[in-house]
Formats: sequence, C-alpha cells, structure tokens
Amino acid sequence: MNSSEVLSRIIDLSNASVDIDQRLMHLTKVLAKAFDVPICAIFLWDPKQPRLTFKCCNEKHPAFSPGLVFALDEGPLGACVLQKTPLIIGDASQLSLWDPHIPQNLTSFNFLSFFPIADDILLYGALALLGEQPRQLSGEEVSLLPIICRQLAGTLCNAQATLQVKKLNAELITLQTIGQAISSTFELGELLNRITMSSAKILQADGAILRLLDEERGVLKAVSSFGLEDEKKGTGPLKPVPLGEEVAGVAALTREPILIPNTQASPFSLKEFSGNISSVICVPLIFRSKTIGTLGLYSLYREGYQEKIFDEEDKNLLSTMASQIAVAIENAIILQRAELLARDKERSVRELSLLYEVSRSMHSTINLDQLLRIILFSITLGYRPGFDRAALFLVDEKENVLKGMVGVGARSREEADQWRKKMDEHSPFSKDWVISEEGIGIAPFEMQVRQARIPLDENRSILIKTLQEKRSFNIEDAASDPEVNPDILRWFGSRAFASVPLIAKDKSIGVISVDNLFTDRPITSADIGLLTLLANQAAMAIENSRLYGNLQELNTQLLQTQNRLIQSEKLAALGEVVASITHEIKNPLVSIGGFARRLERNFQENSPEKKYIRIILKEVKRLENILNETLAYSKEPSIFTGQYQLNRILEDTFSILNGEFNDRNIRVNKDLAPNLPPFFCDPQQLKQVLLNLLMNAMQAIGQDGSLMVKTSFQEQDERKAIQIEVKDSGGGIPLEVLDNIFNPFFTTKQDGTGLGLAIAHKIITLHRGEIEVVNQPGVGATFLIRFPLTD
Repeated sequence: MNSSEVLSRIIDLSNASVDIDQRLMHLTKVLAKAFDVPICAIFLWDPKQPRLTFKCCNEKHPAFSPGLVFALDEGPLGACVLQKTPLIIGDASQLSLWDPHIPQNLTSFNFLSFFPIADDILLYGALALLGEQPRQLSGEEVSLLPIICRQLAGTLCNAQATLQVKKLNAELITLQTIGQAISSTFELGELLNRITMSSAKILQADGAILRLLDEERGVLKAVSSFGLEDEKKGTGPLKPVPLGEEVAGVAALTREPILIPNTQASPFSLKEFSGNISSVICVPLIFRSKTIGTLGLYSLYREGYQEKIFDEEDKNLLSTMASQIAVAIENAIILQRAELLARDKERSVRELSLLYEVSRSMHSTINLDQLLRIILFSITLGYRPGFDRAALFLVDEKENVLKGMVGVGARSREEADQWRKKMDEHSPFSKDWVISEEGIGIAPFEMQVRQARIPLDENRSILIKTLQEKRSFNIEDAASDPEVNPDILRWFGSRAFASVPLIAKDKSIGVISVDNLFTDRPITSADIGLLTLLANQAAMAIENSRLYGNLQELNTQLLQTQNRLIQSEKLAALGEVVASITHEIKNPLVSIGGFARRLERNFQENSPEKKYIRIILKEVKRLENILNETLAYSKEPSIFTGQYQLNRILEDTFSILNGEFNDRNIRVNKDLAPNLPPFFCDPQQLKQVLLNLLMNAMQAIGQDGSLMVKTSFQEQDERKAIQIEVKDSGGGIPLEVLDNIFNPFFTTKQDGTGLGLAIAHKIITLHRGEIEVVNQPGVGATFLIRFPLTD
C-alpha cells in the first residue's frame, strides 16, 4: 500500500464505530503489514505515575505481557516520550557504545523504532515498530509515521473525551440514584441506613460505616453500618473513634478523603475490622465548612472472588456523593430537632395546662382527703398518658412512720382507658366534677395503700430514702434492686416504679409513688420532671391544708380558753361574794346550833319538843356543810409544797371509802401504772378531788355495780402528763345536764350542794391540769384527769 492508501485505511479505522480497544488492535495489524515489520505495539502514557503502559500489539509476543510498564528512564522508549521525537535504531547490535540502554525485554529485537503519539498540547503514548532483523526506514516512511501518530493522537483524544463523558454520565446517574435513595425519607435512622447500603452498592463495596461527630467528646460515633453482620458477629457495637486516630479520625480531622487500595501496605491499623479487609475509602462529610462525620467503604478478600480495589475515580465519586449526603443528614437532623422541639412544646403546653387545672382545683378545697385525691387523679387519670397507679404517703411524726394515705389506680389497662375516655368528655377538673370512689375501681388498691406503715428508720426502703435524701428515684427493675423493700414489693406488685418527695419549707413531709403496672410504659425523665412539679405544688397545698387545720384547732382552743377565763372570772367574783356572805351567816348559825343543843338536853327523850329541836340541829348541820364547802371553793389556792406520788394519794383515798364500797357491793378494779414519776401538787386538795369523783360514782351506781380506776403515763407532741381515769357503771349523765356539771350550785340530788365537781374542776385547773368527761348514756360515765409534768 502506498502512503495515501495507508493513511486512508488508518483514518477509516480511527473513525470506526467499534470499541477503542478493537480499533487500536486493528491499527497495529494494519501498520505491521504496511511497514513490513513483525511487531507493531502501542503504549499509553499515564501522566499521574508517570510511566508508559503496554496497551496492545498486532500479535502475541513473549516480550509484551499485560500490565507491562516502562519508566521514563528505561531506554529509547522513555527517551522518545520525554523528547517527543521519533527514535529509530536500525541495528541494535551496533549499540554497544550507544546510550540509551535497551531494556531487557526488548533485547531480542535488532530493529527498534519509536514514534510519540501526541498533538500540539498533550502526549498520549508511543507507537513501536520492532523486528528481529536489522532494517532501515525509508524517507517516505519516516515522514508518514508522524502523520499516522498524529491521527492516532486524535483517536485517543476522542476516546478519552468519550470515556470522560461516559464517566460523567455514570456519576450523574450515581448521584441521582443516591439522591433518590436519601431523599425518599426524612426519618434520621432510616436515612442513615439507606446511605450506607446505597453507597456500598453503588461503588460495589462489601460494606460501609457511617459515623457522626460528637463535638463535645471529640469522637466519631458509628450510627449505621452495612455488611458488618458476619465480620462483627459477637464482638459488640463499633467503638467510637477519636479525632486524628485511625482512618475515620484522620479523615475527619484533615477534612481530606483517604484512599487505601491495598490495606497490607497501609500505615493505618484498621483495628475496627478483621484481618480480611482488602481496600478502603473514607471521606469526610462536610456541611457549611463544618465536619459532621465520615463515610467509609471497604472491600474484603474472598476466596474464589475477585476483590474490589478502590481507585481515585471511586474516591472522587464518593467525595462528590459525600456533599449530597452531608446535606441530607444535616436536614434530617434539623427536621428531627424541629419535631422533638414541637413535641416538647406540645408536652409543655399539656403539662402547663394540667398544672393550671390542678392548681385551680386545689384552691377549691381545704379538705385534706379531697386534696390528696385531686393530686393523685391529676397524675393518673387526669391526662394522657398518665401513670397506671399512684400512691401518696405522709409522715406521721407521732407514730414515727411513713403512712399510706390515698391510692388511685384502675384494676386493668382496659379499665384505665375507659375512665380516661370518660374524663376526656367531662374534665376531672371542672367545677361540677366531684371525686367519687364509686365505680372507679380504686377500692382494693386504696385499701392496700392505707394499710401501709413504713418505719422512718427502715434501712431497706426506697420510699424512706426518697424522703431522707429529698430526691426522686426511678426504679427500672424493682425485683433486683437492693434498695426496694421486698415486703412492700410483694404488697403492691410493682415491676418498675418511681418515687418523688413532697417537700414543703425545705422539709420532707411525704412521698408520691407511681407505676405503670398494666401498660409497662417506661417511666422517662420527662415523666419524673412533671411528677416533681406536681409534687412541689401538692406539698405546698398539703402544708396549707394542715396549717388551716391547725389554725382551726387553735381557734377552738382559744375559744375554749376564753370560755374558761370568763367562767373563772365569774367564779372568782362569785367566790368573793360567797365568802363574805358565808362569814356573815356562819356566826349566827353557830349560835343557833349551840342554843338548840342546850335546849335538847332539857327535854325528855320522847317529847315532841325534843323531836323538833333535833330537826333544827340536823338542818343546822346541813347548813354548816354547805358553808364549809362554799368556803373551800372560794378560798385562795394553796402553795404546792413538793412532789408526791399519785398512786399513793389514790390508795389513801380508797382507804377512806373501802367500807362503804363493800356495804354497797361495788367491785373496784384498780389498774395503777407502776413507776409513775412524782409531780408537784397539793396532796390534800387532790385527795378532795378524788373523794368527790369517787363519791359521785358511788352515788350514781347505788348498789351492785363496778368502778374502774386507772393511772397511766401519756406523751403527746413532746408533752408529758399523768392521767387518771375513773369509770363507773352508773348509767351515765343525762344529756340535758351534761354541760352544767362543773357549774357551782348545780345539782340533781335532793341533799347535794352542787359544789363537788365545781371544787374538783377548780383544784385541777390550779394544778394546770384538765378534766374531760366521756359520757355513755345508759352505760356509765368516764372522767379523765390529766396533770402535766414539768422538768
């Protein structure tokens, strides 16, 4: 073929529609035949290495194997490329003094000619014509070959452009695919899983790990992985990677992608993987110039399979995908935060509404029992999702226990749902709503709560610990918690529960305990927060209710004290009048009595005059008794001389009346507490009090009855006292006269003065004591006398 035919043939092959590799193969065959050489080979230039790589040859030859490369300093081929000029060696046997040196795999050729494949800008490779026999190229051939190489440069340029277009199109399709995958959901967890799975499939990786940056701790946490199920079986979750450590930490810190084509030659330890990792890419996820995480892909060595070796194109593609992924993740995080914020605001509005309704309801009553029920209804059936059950305990300082007061709880989940539906229709905090136990099904649980008594010094009780430490507890597994009292656990049957203290004026006054026995809904920190708010409000309301009750009690005591003062003033005024009148009457009465006795002696025993005089003497005696009692009532109080034993005074009093008790067949039961402390008193006055009480009891019984006298030591609210109890079987005191029994000169007896109980009341008051009557009409009366003890 002449030059024109060769060029025409070369042009036709260059523009053929077949694959570039096939075109190049046909070109080598045509050129080998046209220039009559055994071997025609094409080498492609790799500017990144830089080096020449064997591409194709007109026929197989031992000197050319797939993957054969030539460095720029290796013989005439490198010199041709560096200088971009043809290099022709007609007889290599004459090169003993020549430079460059012929590479070892080309020493079998004596004819070597190399022509650069280049255009005005870029170098694409080199064309080699080789023969075993020496030969010289004609001038026409030397001129024709650069033209052919220029045509080959155009062919390779077009092929590279086409390849770039195909790669760009593939990248766009890949980006579209990953975009569709990550934009199909806004749920963060699902999005992260789709990112790892889609990225691994697009780049034909065996697995992927997505990590997000925890800025506060400075570590990358694995949030999603794909393909690690078999690799990490039994080894637990992936550990956080600190910034600057391992592949992910370095990529995040430097904000540069890392490509490891061969892990065996890698400087990274790859601790998080097993030993069969082949190749790794890790790219940073950057959003608005801020690193938010990393995405890593890896391939595995698998026996019988060709492993994936990541290259620069894979790294660039993954880096491009990372920008889109970072935006999607950040948007999902923002959306998740917005949803959480919206839910928090909705919960806050619901909680504030509940707190308002509870507060308004609490202000509608001062009744403690009603108040406690409002509190427990508000945290169980008053809102959704309320607790299944709630119990309220208050401190009882007198008994030194934590006492169960109120319990609210349905008997089943269905019953709780039914009541919540009813309460949705009719608010439990409306003005016309009245808390009722009927039909609510709280009776069994309420009964259990009210029977609970937990000593305040109980060592193993989370309720006591809540009270003492003034903080809430959330027990997730009650059965295995050593702080939970097993008896209380069996009593209430809670699997998990929470307790919060009731604190008023920096003092723990009680505990609220809640559980979700039927729904098994976990008790969250938000639940504890709301419960604490309600508990604080409840504690203040309870304390106010107690203060109001104490105020009422103080008002009652004040009214009683006022009545006693008025009565005392009346009695004092009356006493002064009585004393003066008594002295005026006593002198003439003594004279009457004396003259009557003298007259009595002057008359015969059976004479009528003697009978009349005896009547006069009897009435004089009665008047003298009245005057003596009146004087005893009106005289000034005596000064206490010392401390005396109450039981001894009682025994002395009984010794006076024992004979009369026996005559009337009255059984006397004495229950005198031993070791009673002595106290300051006037023993004679106390003996008079006891005589009056015992005489009244004996007169009320009449014949054949019983009388019980008991002494005891009393302690109440740090107040110590000695108590005397006198109980008779005399039928009790008529209700119409009960309020007047301590008034002077009031009596229901024909021969009574009405001063006995009045004198007793006065003496007891002078001793700073108090007397109380417990009347049982038809049965008998009990008088209780208490004398305070002072240090």
